[in-house]
This record gives sequence, C-alpha cells and structure tokens, in this order.
Amino acid sequence: MRYSLERYLRIHTASGMIWLCDGESLVYLTNITGTSQAWRIPAEGGYPEQLTFYPERVGDLHPMKDKLGYFFTRDAGGNENHQIYMHLLDGSEPVALTDSPKVRHQFGGVTPDQQLIFACNARKAAHFDLCAMDIATKEVRILQENEDNYNTPAALSPDGRFLLYNKTRGQQNNPLYMLDIAAKTSTLIGDGAYSSLRNPVWCPDSKAFYARADKDADFDYIIHYSLETKKVSKIYDDNWEVERLALSPDGKLLAFALNEDGYSTMKIMKTADGSFLELPAMPLGDGAMGSRSWSPDSTRMAIPLSANSRPTDIWMLNLTAHTFTRLTYSSRAGIQEDGFGTPELHRFNSFDGLSVPTWVFRPVGAPPGPLPAVVSIHGGPEGQSRPGFNAVLQYFLNQGIAIILPNIRGSTGYGKVYQHLDDVEKRLDSVADINSLVEYIVQAGIADPKRIAVMGGSYGGYMTLSCIVHYPDLWAAAVDTVGMSDLVTFLENTSSYRRPHRESEYGSLEHHRDVLRRVSPIHHIDKVKTPLMVIHGRNDPRVPVTEAIQMAERLQQRGIEVPLLIYEDEGHGVTKLSNRLDCYPKVAEFLKKHLKIED
Repeated sequence: MRYSLERYLRIHTASGMIWLCDGESLVYLTNITGTSQAWRIPAEGGYPEQLTFYPERVGDLHPMKDKLGYFFTRDAGGNENHQIYMHLLDGSEPVALTDSPKVRHQFGGVTPDQQLIFACNARKAAHFDLCAMDIATKEVRILQENEDNYNTPAALSPDGRFLLYNKTRGQQNNPLYMLDIAAKTSTLIGDGAYSSLRNPVWCPDSKAFYARADKDADFDYIIHYSLETKKVSKIYDDNWEVERLALSPDGKLLAFALNEDGYSTMKIMKTADGSFLELPAMPLGDGAMGSRSWSPDSTRMAIPLSANSRPTDIWMLNLTAHTFTRLTYSSRAGIQEDGFGTPELHRFNSFDGLSVPTWVFRPVGAPPGPLPAVVSIHGGPEGQSRPGFNAVLQYFLNQGIAIILPNIRGSTGYGKVYQHLDDVEKRLDSVADINSLVEYIVQAGIADPKRIAVMGGSYGGYMTLSCIVHYPDLWAAAVDTVGMSDLVTFLENTSSYRRPHRESEYGSLEHHRDVLRRVSPIHHIDKVKTPLMVIHGRNDPRVPVTEAIQMAERLQQRGIEVPLLIYEDEGHGVTKLSNRLDCYPKVAEFLKKHLKIED
C-alpha cells in the first residue's frame, strides 16, 4: 500500500530523556507538536504531560539533583546560540538564566551550592570561556578565559569542585582538561599522552572517573582515572567502537554500547570486578542507541532505541525485574511496522581495493531486478549511516525506490585508520568511493543505471555536489541540503568558533588553500549536467546560506535546472514540521520526475 508523504512526516519520535530526582517520572523530548518540546511521563508508563510550549525546538535536557525540575537549552530559528533555562515543576513557568541572543551557551552542570557552570563565547565570539553563575542572583563570573576555540564542558564532579572539559580540535583530537573551580586552575589529564579522552563519567565520591580513550588503538576503549594517583588504567577494550558511557548513581554499574557494524549492543559492567550483567532480551534490529539515563536508585535505565522499522522511542530496562519494556509509544501515523523497509549490509571494493560497508534497502514487496535508487550520503564528515529510522527515506521506499546508505572512507565506527582516509589531500578519494558504489549496485542488479539519484545533508551535501561535478554521467537527479559548495568560502564564513575545528578535517586556509579550492565543487561547475535541488536554512551558523546561493546562481547561469529552497526560520537543516511539509513534497516531486516514477 502506498501512503502519502505527509503521513511519513507526521511520524513522531521520543528521545533525550532524563530522570527527575524523585525517581518516579522522566522528562523527555518529542516532536508531537511539530517541534521538539519537553514532556513528562511516569516511570511506570502512562499518559505524558507537555511541559514546554515554544515555537522553537527545545534542546538538551539536564536534571536537577535536589529539586523537582530540570534545565534545558533553546535557540532561535536554528542559529545554535543556545540559552539556558531552568524549569521547576511547581506550576511555574521556565526561567531564562541566560538571555544573550548573540552568544552560544553550553551547559556544564550545577554545583551543590547552586552555581551554574557553563561555557560561552560572550567575551570573544571565536573563543569559549568557562563561567559560573549564581542562580539566585544571576551574577556571572569567568572561571577561565580561553584564547582557543571550543572548550566544551564534559562532566562536573558530584561535589561541584572539578569540571572536566574538552578542547575540541577535531574528531580524534579532544584532549581532556580538569578545571579546579575554586582555584581556577586547569590540569591536562594524561600528561598529553591522550589526544582524545571523551565522554567522562564521575564516580560518586568525585575521586575518579571513567572515559573513552583511543591512545595506541584503532577503536575507543574505556579507561579509569584516579585523581589521587593521576593514573590512567585501561579497563575494557574490544574490536568495535565503545560508545556512550553511563555510570549508575551508586557507582557500581557502568553501562555502554558497542557499535558493531552499525548496530548497537548494550553492555553493563560491574565496576567492582569487571564482570558483566546478564541482560534481558532487547528488540532485534536496533541500529541506534542514544544516551542512557539511570534512575536515582540505580535499578532502572531509560534508553532511546531506533530501528529501521520503528521510530525512536524510550525503553525501560529494569534490573530488579529483569525486564526491558517500551515506555513511550510514538505515532507511526497509521503505517504498519511491516510496511517499513529493512536493510541488508553489503560491502563493495572501491577503486583501491578498500572494502566499504553499505546499507541497501529494497522496497517491501519489490519485484526482483534493478530499481530506481537514491544514494543518500551521511553528514559529518565524521559520521556513520546506521540502520535507524528515517521517515523521508521510508517514504521513498514506499514509492518503489531503493535506498543506498554508504559508509565511505572517512566514516566513523570502523576505526581511526578508516576515519582518516579522506583527510585534506585525500578528500576526493571518498568521492571515488561513490563511483565504485554505483558500479557495484548496477552490476549487482540493485539499481537501474539510468535512474539513480544522489542526496545528502551538510557534509553529505558537499559530497552530493562533488558527485555531480566529478561523475556527472551517473546521476538522474541530486538534492543538496545545507552543503558546502566552496570549502574556502565555507571556512571563511562559518562561525568563527568552528573554523579551527573544521580546518583540522578539511585543511587550513593558511596552508591548504590550493587543496581546498581543488576539491571544492563550485570550481568544477562547468562539468555539471545533473538537475539539482538546493535546500538551506537562512540562519545556518555552520554552513552559511551563501554556499547554497552561489551554487544555485552559477548553475542557473549555465541553464541547469536548480530549484532553490531557503527557509527563513531554519538553521542547519529543516526541522520544523511546517517547513518539512513544504520542503519534502517538493523534494519528492523533483526526484520522482527525474527518476521517472509515476504516482
């Protein structure tokens, strides 16, 4: 049965949950109203209650430890200048703790004496200082001025004395520092031997923490750090990437996931002896497991799960009852679960023999033989396509289009060596992977060579543009969402605090300008033959809207079909339901026209 695109766009999700301090209910995010808002639900299940009512989406949620309430962040029009709010659940309205629309704030935690710890770029737009605010008076003081860019709060110790933070310079260059809040002094953890220590979680006594590290290894593993001995000890490693640490409040159980070829496998380790709990069965086919949230009594854990046939919902792991049950029931807009397509994991050899993993979705009930196909390339570039739920791609499957999700070189999840295969001068090798992918899906009888489209968002948008300039004869159509058309102008105009971080991946304006120009699609625009749709948010702080405009204008001058959609109240993507209901029907019409698919 074919469904309308609007049905798919009205599918809901639930995630981002936190426990309230009473242990009886959770606050979580859902897009039921068209934008992500905070809702509350009893821990035993039941009818949820809406807590926030903004036209703009609500961002990260953070629990209060001693009051029934929570903190959250919110920006305006997708500009990512997040403000921090406090919401006591006593019938009162949320209170804005920060109110500087041109400043980005990053939540760091709240000390026992009610000092809000955060990072912000108020003093200089390009640099994030570490700050404290007295919540009662809203008086702010700078704890540490920084003259580098990202200084991202990672974890505040339970006693409120120490803030762990990352100097985020790149995907694998995230040294961890510890700020003594009282003394206002910082210490590099691991004496510089660890280029990346991420996702730290404090022990309850504030004397040690766990974190993910990658020193001398291809995959992240788990370490323990003692403040007393200053010793880093490896406590667990694997042949897959360790993800998302979560330590129980009593410090006895450390939960994490393994990214096994894109699927999430849950593990819970006893910190006393390193043994593992036997867990109840979890749903099969889960390709994405979000950040976990432990109950205050350390007996339950809320986990967001997503599968190819199921939008993200919150599930509850009860260690006492040894059960794993679903807590939220997001609407599938009346579409039956068996109507969603499921993926197969394929691998193909690229031009240099590299084995590249790729997810292939065939429409439910599709006849054997080649189909029209859409190659959808993930963003990042340090990202990974996983077999989670994507409403728009499921719609295309429903319309008889095969969906191809490659994890080309440079993707995460397959180790550091694989991740760095596309750095700087090697950028176009990842584009060549897509050429080899098309050869594979045609030879394997998956795709009709005359009816293949390419699309992607952010870095995936850059890849889409690169594909149509370097391999112009492969594509019937292309859709670029918030992609970079010129890496030079992108780096010149992206938010100042982001530039050094992005230069670590693409190359610097100072040293690699020739390389950046050579790999930029706009400088090969004379090769383009493919009809292209370009989509962007006016307020995008990551990839300026000028990247879309300059590409569209240049192609229009050449007579190429290039519809341009710019949304005035969006940033890095199209998130509001009203805009999605405008955007994606146009995308669908454009692709179906050029893939020769009749309604």
